[in-house]
Amino acid sequence: MIRSLLQITNYWLDRRRRRKVAMKNNALMSIAAALTVLVSCDVPLPEQYPLASKISLPEGIAYDELTYGFFTTAINGGEISRMSALGQEQVFYASSDPMVSFSGAHVDAERRLLWVCQVDVKTDPVPNSKVVAFDIDEGTLVRTIDLGEPSFCNDLTTDDEGTVYATDSALPNIYRIGADDEFEVFATSPLFAPVAPGVMALNGLDIAPGGEELLVVRSIPAALYRVSLSDPADIAEVTFSGDPFALPGDPRFPGPDGLEFLGDELYVIYDGGVQQLSFTGDDYAQAVVRTTTAVPTGLTSATVAEGRLYLVDSEVYRVMYQFQQPELPFKILRLDESLFDGP
Repeated sequence: MIRSLLQITNYWLDRRRRRKVAMKNNALMSIAAALTVLVSCDVPLPEQYPLASKISLPEGIAYDELTYGFFTTAINGGEISRMSALGQEQVFYASSDPMVSFSGAHVDAERRLLWVCQVDVKTDPVPNSKVVAFDIDEGTLVRTIDLGEPSFCNDLTTDDEGTVYATDSALPNIYRIGADDEFEVFATSPLFAPVAPGVMALNGLDIAPGGEELLVVRSIPAALYRVSLSDPADIAEVTFSGDPFALPGDPRFPGPDGLEFLGDELYVIYDGGVQQLSFTGDDYAQAVVRTTTAVPTGLTSATVAEGRLYLVDSEVYRVMYQFQQPELPFKILRLDESLFDGP
């Protein structure tokens, strides 16, 4: 069934009303203007979105369920991009310092905030970083939390109360940031420490369904840890059955990067593959691992959009660690979860 432009516009407006969000007039006008194509009645998100940049190296990805838009961060160029549901790309934020790198990203839809890790590793041999937040509807920087030097904010997430949790790849720390913007070391452990200066340690993290456990990955050597949100001293390494976690020795799996829960399954993103973890108990101590390599190389992180998992493909590992040219275009792509179907 094909709908007219007016019907499509009403469709999107009705969805917003159901979510009880009063969008600003300029946002509504942008949506109406964008809907100049005919789409099918279920209006699914496309399977992929090409990204225009040839140099940015997108690293983090987040999805705003209220505006149906993706955000991608950039290791190069100091920019954050916004992609509409219909594939219209624009610069959401440009730093005055193009040497700044933006990495992990997370949308707090209720508070209309886009949280991002901001890292300076290009102008200073000692990494230093900030956790920053942008007003999604205004496109303005509204909160800045300086983590000091050394620090390497890699990824972050928020709980239902809006509290931010962020990993540090240079120090063995997970930080917690409250409403007053004061940060503290929430959890620390020798297990989180880099094996040598400059080696990537803690990386992606996500809160488990139920909101009681934090899952966090270490890239080198590969490991996954469960941290109790009520008792951060309660840290345990997750054990596995099924496929080997991180497939040691496989060059497509140089180390786990992003983490994202979709339902009860946790997806771990690698440069050349994705692993699906199905936990066997409610303590998140043991998981069955399934692997797919039927994806492009160059993956870094993932986000959930309209009940599906979307990945960012930007060739970060190829460019930064293998000193090769990227395979363009960079893109956002949907993961086919049926790749993990099996006994």
